[in-house]
Amino acid sequence: YTNENLRNRALEIINSSWQVRLGIHRKLGEVDKECILLARDIFHSLRDAEDYLGDFAYSVRKVYPADLDFQKQPVPIYDRQAYPPYFVRPDLDDPKFNFHAGDLMLARGVSFTSAIISQISDNRSHFSHVVFVDVNAKTQAPSTIESYVGSGVKPYEINFALKNENARLLVLRPKDTALGERAAIFANQAASTRVPYDYAMNFKDYSALSCVELSIYSYDKASQGTLKLPLYPAQLNLDNRDFLHKMGLKKGTLVTPDDLETDPNFDMVLDWKDYRLIRDSRHRDAILSEMMRWMNDLKYTFHNTFDSVVAEYVVHPTRPTPLWPLVQKLTGAPDIDKEIPEQTLGVMTVLNQVGNALLVELRKRDEAYVFRYHRPMTNKQLRDALEGMRRADLKSIHNTFHP
Repeated sequence: YTNENLRNRALEIINSSWQVRLGIHRKLGEVDKECILLARDIFHSLRDAEDYLGDFAYSVRKVYPADLDFQKQPVPIYDRQAYPPYFVRPDLDDPKFNFHAGDLMLARGVSFTSAIISQISDNRSHFSHVVFVDVNAKTQAPSTIESYVGSGVKPYEINFALKNENARLLVLRPKDTALGERAAIFANQAASTRVPYDYAMNFKDYSALSCVELSIYSYDKASQGTLKLPLYPAQLNLDNRDFLHKMGLKKGTLVTPDDLETDPNFDMVLDWKDYRLIRDSRHRDAILSEMMRWMNDLKYTFHNTFDSVVAEYVVHPTRPTPLWPLVQKLTGAPDIDKEIPEQTLGVMTVLNQVGNALLVELRKRDEAYVFRYHRPMTNKQLRDALEGMRRADLKSIHNTFHP
């Protein structure tokens, strides 16, 4: 296709891709594990194509996440005039989308932390967070229950959750509506007791819950142990002991938000993305995907910087003390959770520094490509450009990230 033809057919192709994904998803309950994992890979490829076409063809102004006050943006899903087309299952396409109790909303954040979650396992995907949806039985007003680093499990207003730094949203609905309603009871109980965030990612212990673990817990309890989510969890195969130790992770099974997309106990009912942010999301995914490859294949690891030492040995120890307000003011540190492991804070500080250095350079190269060819780089071209940066031995990268 020429640029003009591709732009003219983009919406048709994206719509057809959604229909294909919807059709495949409806058949997940009829096939075996091999087919479901194949469907997972097909979904990834189709969504990559949709992202590229939408990024290229839709006439929306590309923005950087840091430039947006998300809580002042139009409400995703509800305000259809403010965003390019998105897709709802045809039998549910009412003027205002109605959530159901027990709906699970997969979201993609805009940070490098979100990119790590989406790219660290063998299920390299497009999602980084799970939102549990509740609906008031009397008023029918929807709300959400979520677990975040720093705050644990808490309830949120639906509009706050919908506008919470999302590049994309996917709504999954339990096929058993009664089970979804019972699961909402347990999710609310976790919120009322303020269950803390699970930094250890121990999915066998419900005394602390990550975002995806909240959904696992709620449906496990609601079904009295008969429904274990997800049916086929991801695997963490990264061979870098230092990074895994600092992140509090282990090789083996690791449930990620995207694992829920192909669970046959749910229907796929809505798919939305903010095409202003998709290019930035594509850049971050390419960067983290390559960084994981370098760690695994080339034995790269993160080395301390001045900022990471300050974070680990100054900022973190003072967080639970009366000195914290002064230290926060002097260092400009965010309001970190006092429960976050200090080694995790240190390695995440370095990862963000390296990631941001790569992002600045990758944006320059992609912008130059757009200027020359009038279209953005493909995902493969982005990864090739990053490999070129690694081979060029950029000091901004290799001073802190090398074998």
